Amino acid sequence: MPNACVPLELEIAEMVAAGKQILSLVELEELNSISKVSVLDLEQLHDFLHFQHSLGKIIYFDTLQLRDYVIINPLLMVEVMRSFVTDIGFWPKKRRMQVIFSRMSESGIIHREDLYQIWEQKDFRPILPYKEFIFNILIHLDILAEQRRYDTATGSRLPVENFFVPCMVTERNTTSFMEKECTPEKAICLAFVFKGTVIPPALPNRLISACLSMWTLKQYEGRKLLFSGFIVVSFDKAHDVVVCVEGNKILLYIVHTSSAGLIVPDVATGVKECLVTTMERISDFYQSTIHEKNIQQLPFQIEYSCSALKCFISEEKALQTNVWVCNEHKLTHRVGDWVVWNQDKNNEQCDQNCQGLSDDALSQRPSDIELLRFSINFESSQMYELVPYLEMSKEWGDITLNYPKDIKVAKFLVLSKWKEMKDKSNFKALAEALTKMDISTHVLCQVRRVRLAETDIPLEYLDCIPTDEMLDALAPQIGQIFFQLGAELGLSIANLENIQSNNSQDLAAQNKEVLFKWREDRTVKPTIRVLVQALVNIGRGAYCLQEILKNVDLNTLRRSEEVKGKGSSQKTTKKCSIS
Repeated sequence: MPNACVPLELEIAEMVAAGKQILSLVELEELNSISKVSVLDLEQLHDFLHFQHSLGKIIYFDTLQLRDYVIINPLLMVEVMRSFVTDIGFWPKKRRMQVIFSRMSESGIIHREDLYQIWEQKDFRPILPYKEFIFNILIHLDILAEQRRYDTATGSRLPVENFFVPCMVTERNTTSFMEKECTPEKAICLAFVFKGTVIPPALPNRLISACLSMWTLKQYEGRKLLFSGFIVVSFDKAHDVVVCVEGNKILLYIVHTSSAGLIVPDVATGVKECLVTTMERISDFYQSTIHEKNIQQLPFQIEYSCSALKCFISEEKALQTNVWVCNEHKLTHRVGDWVVWNQDKNNEQCDQNCQGLSDDALSQRPSDIELLRFSINFESSQMYELVPYLEMSKEWGDITLNYPKDIKVAKFLVLSKWKEMKDKSNFKALAEALTKMDISTHVLCQVRRVRLAETDIPLEYLDCIPTDEMLDALAPQIGQIFFQLGAELGLSIANLENIQSNNSQDLAAQNKEVLFKWREDRTVKPTIRVLVQALVNIGRGAYCLQEILKNVDLNTLRRSEEVKGKGSSQKTTKKCSIS
């Protein structure tokens, strides 16, 4: 550190000794400017703040919401954490406080105003003048996570009043989700294994908060699946993500609604990459930016589970071993079994180690979305040959008569009708038909693939919910794809047929109703990211949506607390992948 910085460091030390704990950036700049020894220029002052932060002498985050203040006494954050992250024996005695802490312990939720009331206690009053700044720091550090709410009529994000506090949840998971849903038949698993026998509680708690900010908390048996060291979130309607702590491991499960063999590799790979990056950020607490690291430098190693979800093999060994037999169950695994976690998102064909759909997956009835993906990737000319093997020739004739100009919809509808009419309408029946046609059954693997969606839409827009105006503008532009788009977004065939019947001569109205019905569903958060991926999956592309967003102010999509007094944020134009 240059000697020129020493006077400012001494000035700050004197202020801390006098009881000062936070300075605004303006106050710090003034303190620097009146120095009688040396004055740092703006670049030097910026470097000074980052260096002092890295040493733990101050706390300074150079982000939009936090860069206006500097905590010059880091012990203040100890008091902040002590104010609400505490054992039951240290809860305040007042009844109102007891109610707040009891609710937080049971549900993991605290109201913004409740936390402000906690800070009104005598010991924590120094926090109050900076309560909004401190609150934003807690969110930035994943100690608090927003419980987001949306206006179901407009899609606008409502002001956030409730926040999750995972580190205060003491209740253990007592639901039957793991026994009934997270089974070897439906799930795959990997583990992040840390050195030592126990993981510091702060790390999994912050990881859980990060999951809450990215995905929708799942409800099961009437309860939200957030417990001590355990969370389940919905990635989409077919996939759930489970994160739980066991000893020195953080276990990650991807759970499919029907079969582990139908888990989309792009989903599993994307979730894995997302959590690795998140844990790298969490582990690197004092860094304000994330630097790419070699996997050996991380505080954990990745291990893959056997198909019984119990035995584990290190990622390095798994990818170098052609055959692995787990110790406890004597189950044989091949290198292709790990592709689901390491999918090459740019490769649209099966990997050379692909073993096709598993026996369990073949026994499952395909969902509408899976049939849609199959129909999109199946040649129209081949459909005429396929339908006799499915005993659907008459239905195919009727459907093509009703949709003479839209063979893509006809392909999807005949498969949907086949699933509805036939008792054995499973993947095995499709595989047998393909074999009779001398077509590789790896065609079915396409139901487990989603196209990599790339967009120039700024990153900060992607997790926002589209507004009425955006959907109104998009509906006339996306063309005659309402059936495919609706199915990809999870609407039922019955819903789509009703939409078509109600708006038979109005294509834009059909598209609009599909978009609005999708947005009303809160099973999975209906974000711009989801809409972009759906448009790409059905082959339409998201350029039309990108053009609409050029005229949308980010502030109209964000909650009011984030933009109050800040003005518009600078847009990022870096191309990003949707995963």
